[in-house]
Amino acid sequence: MFKKIGLLLIVCLLAATGAAGAFSLQKLSASEIKISSGSAVVEFPLAITFNIGATSDANITDIRLHFTVERDAFVKVTTEEKLSFTPSTKVTGSYYWDMRQTGGLPTGTAVDYWWSIADSTGKTVLTGTQKVVFDDARFVWHSLEGQNLTLYWYGNDSNLAKTLVDTAQNGMANLQKNTGATLSRPVSIYVYANSADMQGALIFAQEWTGGATYPPYSTIVIGISSSNLTWGEGALVHELTHMVNYQMTNNPYSGLPTWLDEGLAMYSEGPLDLSFQSSLVSALSQGALFSVRSMSSPFSTDATLSYQEYAQSYSLIDFLVSKYGQSKMAALLDAFHKGNTYDGALREVYGFDMDGLYKLWLPFAASKYLNVKTGAST
Repeated sequence: MFKKIGLLLIVCLLAATGAAGAFSLQKLSASEIKISSGSAVVEFPLAITFNIGATSDANITDIRLHFTVERDAFVKVTTEEKLSFTPSTKVTGSYYWDMRQTGGLPTGTAVDYWWSIADSTGKTVLTGTQKVVFDDARFVWHSLEGQNLTLYWYGNDSNLAKTLVDTAQNGMANLQKNTGATLSRPVSIYVYANSADMQGALIFAQEWTGGATYPPYSTIVIGISSSNLTWGEGALVHELTHMVNYQMTNNPYSGLPTWLDEGLAMYSEGPLDLSFQSSLVSALSQGALFSVRSMSSPFSTDATLSYQEYAQSYSLIDFLVSKYGQSKMAALLDAFHKGNTYDGALREVYGFDMDGLYKLWLPFAASKYLNVKTGAST
């Protein structure tokens, strides 16, 4: 009995070490279970269909698909799906991963998968690990590399691609200079020629969606053309900053408060746009400001209110960097990386909590946007 179990374990382990991209089971295993076919078919952006065919001297009674998605995670999760089929000595089966039910993956994501198969005699084998890349094959993609990023694009406008790489590099350099934050892992940026093409890469995309960021996958998708380049450059730097924020602070305990995440993204774009300035001036004049604590949650879906929240968040970062410098902001991000609370991180680095930040920021904002001079100490 011991020898039989030991042999089975050896067979399984040998099968599992087969080279990715080729089922090597028949060469490595003495089992009568044989793989007759196998594939994974991408239906971007909706689904992947995994197919398997197998034969055995005895009825095959159990087939299971196992797969993992290559992404940043503290725990590697393996999904197992048991197939429904009629037991036989020759079987085929498939599993349809419907991402409309589970949520989608960004283009370029790799999925590793393998199968376990058992027959009525109790024999079980594993296939070698395969890899399928969830690519948006609607377009022929070109690539252009920068420091810690690769930009993918299609069409003939190579000058646009170069401009966007330069914009991304300059934006990240300014962010690092002002806050100490920088990319620690490579990022893939997929630039679509227009919003319609980009929305076709998403599941249930809203008609106003101009881009999407997938931090755990280190991927950004965005629609930019020469006609909307000014918007596109700002949006690209904004989204890259969210990626930097994620890489700098990701931990298993908590994320960033929204005002810090969005404020840094706004700040990295450059001076505050006039439309946002107008919103902030109006709120300051009327005494209708949001508290810092309330802006720790997701921003309002009301456009007018969200403009004000974005503008206030920008001004908060402007205050912290102007008054306390780059090193303190870098220390704040590190405090969040360690899993500190919102108030705890601020107290550790600056000596005040979110309510204290609001009180100190208010005279700074009034002085800058209303030209109201105060004697308040910061």
